[in-house]
Amino acid sequence: MTKEKYFGSASWVSFPESFASVLARKDFRAKSIVKAELSVIGLGFFEGYINGKLISEDRFLPLNTEFHKRTLTRAYGIWPEELAYRIYVTQYDVTQFIRSGKNCICFMLGDGWYASRHHESFGTKKLIFSIALTDADGKITRVNSDGEVVCREGFIKKYDLTEGETQDFTDYNDNWLITEADCSAWEKAEPCEFPETRYMTSDCPPDRVKEVISPAIIKVTDTYKIYDIGRNTTGNLVIRLPATKGRTVRITGSEEKTPENELEPTKIMEQEAEFICGAYEREASQKFTWHASRFFRVPADIKVVRFDVIYTDTAVNSSFDSDNKVLKWLYDAFINTQLSNMHTGIPSDCPHLERRGYTGDGQLACDAVMETIDARKFYDKWIEDISDCQDRISGHVQNTAPYVRSGGGPGGWGGAIVHVPFMYYKHYGDPSFMIKLYPQMKEYFRFLDNHSRGNLVSSDVPLEWCLGDWCTPTKIKIPPRFVNTYFYIKYIDEILACKDVLKLPREEVRRFKEKRKILADALTKTYYNPGTGDFARNIQSANAFAIDIGLGTKKTFNNMVKVYDEKHLYYNTGIFGTDILTRVLFTHGRGDLAFRLLSSEGKYSFGNLMNQGATTLWEYWTGRRSHSHPMFGAVVAYLFRYILGITQEKDSRGYEKILIAPSDIKMTGKFRGKITVPAGEISVSAEYTESRAHFEIELPADGIFRYKDTEISLTAGTNKIIIE
Repeated sequence: MTKEKYFGSASWVSFPESFASVLARKDFRAKSIVKAELSVIGLGFFEGYINGKLISEDRFLPLNTEFHKRTLTRAYGIWPEELAYRIYVTQYDVTQFIRSGKNCICFMLGDGWYASRHHESFGTKKLIFSIALTDADGKITRVNSDGEVVCREGFIKKYDLTEGETQDFTDYNDNWLITEADCSAWEKAEPCEFPETRYMTSDCPPDRVKEVISPAIIKVTDTYKIYDIGRNTTGNLVIRLPATKGRTVRITGSEEKTPENELEPTKIMEQEAEFICGAYEREASQKFTWHASRFFRVPADIKVVRFDVIYTDTAVNSSFDSDNKVLKWLYDAFINTQLSNMHTGIPSDCPHLERRGYTGDGQLACDAVMETIDARKFYDKWIEDISDCQDRISGHVQNTAPYVRSGGGPGGWGGAIVHVPFMYYKHYGDPSFMIKLYPQMKEYFRFLDNHSRGNLVSSDVPLEWCLGDWCTPTKIKIPPRFVNTYFYIKYIDEILACKDVLKLPREEVRRFKEKRKILADALTKTYYNPGTGDFARNIQSANAFAIDIGLGTKKTFNNMVKVYDEKHLYYNTGIFGTDILTRVLFTHGRGDLAFRLLSSEGKYSFGNLMNQGATTLWEYWTGRRSHSHPMFGAVVAYLFRYILGITQEKDSRGYEKILIAPSDIKMTGKFRGKITVPAGEISVSAEYTESRAHFEIELPADGIFRYKDTEISLTAGTNKIIIE
């Protein structure tokens, strides 16, 4: 839609560039009304008030997008790629706030994503709003942003999206929010032009306070206290500032602590906030950013009120429990990590250092996210981001969506434009994104062809990384061309799996199959050793990549198995290899080994993270850098799909044909879990002993049970099965 559809004749207004934050206000009069609707965009982040009352508990709006065209640079020169652009309008029913007579609408604005120095910003802070007032006769009048908006600098004096805020209350009070306030000395905001973009509404849930935690004191000194909020998560510490005008109060967060209960310096990640006290006591916390920490250092005399856990307002619609402590920890840690990385409408890589919607991390984890979290509306938005961030000239898909200059690769990153819509179709039964983005998928394939040598995907755009796998525990050894060409084949397979819903002509299907064979032959010719049976020397589970796309022989599989049966009783793989290896073992009859790897407490394992006290998944098996990265949690989908057996028939989408098919793992133990599918909730409880397996299955519709050589029809409701 156009700006006028939402805002009528309202003008965009801008504010002095020197303002680190902005307070903006407009006074207006209203007669008796029956309805009032506010449409607003406050860039970068905004918080709105009418007559002194907070309009909404939503946080960090508007949602992060490719807001409009901007001049971008890579390491050298002007960036030539052409993206698509859109911006989200926030709308609220504000009838309850409007009164007859004098009113005021007020906004606080911070840099957010739009004006952040964290990346190449879009511009300075801006605001547009329109209140549509409807009277009893149905007549609509509007209160619009224009040259009558006044402004002053806010109390946030320094701001960094990824680090924290400095808030100065020395000469501040909240009286500016009420109608009686005298703002005659404030500056006038400047009406301004705004670049062309698409104005849109979205039902993607915003960030909100999702939980309130009372932190525990774990260390007391004369000058400070160390607090533990119980787990690594995202949000803001709320403190009580004393009436000590001019005093600076500093709080610092860290993901980890030392054995002496001090903050671990390497895990602070520059998470710090400063508050300069004013003449009155007040509660204070950050307004336009969040911290990603578990432990906090606070001056000894400062009262800590609470910790507000903040992330996207979505629900966990799954559960998993087991007497296997590592698997139980893995599920819990993944959920905690993923929620901590859902902010401003994007799935981030980490919630502190970068906060970017990496297409690699995001496509890798999306299967597990869709399996465990009510995320459909969230992905409605992020798939559009991926679409926007494809170059309309070359077909290149960025490493992040929305775009922030970042590393990645042409395969495991850019292929999100195929894989995320495919997983969306698989989980929700809705092919609309596959259909809508199919022309762009073909352009992406064109980009891969143009960046191939010898039918192997060999490069990304100039001056950018061309990664294959990432975050291996030791140096990355698996060849990037091998990995990126593997992904090209996988994406062709996903297109072919949707050929009917895409209504592909027979000739187009034939061309895809021919292309697949050419790519597979190139991989085999370049990387396969017929003497050993290995692909790329089976480094970091290269054989698993080959087997997953139907290449290799029985020897290829046996060689792969031997590595983990005899040498590595833990993962030696990166973010993609871990997922692929685990899946291949489950689907090729070695679920027992996949189970052992998932349950391992060895050198590079989930159990090792658990034993070190982790409550989130780490970026690296070794523990360096971020301790909140969800990408390795892609394997959580397999707890449900192969251990509990909750899946669907191969030709099914949206769980239309429910299948309960646990892997024959030859194990003992108890496992219980549920997921929510379009038809309702599927729940499985399984207990394995040496002599039998007992299943209790709850279904929203009829389905099939398959285990070993047994197949049983299931009915909606409760089903109990014992296999001797």
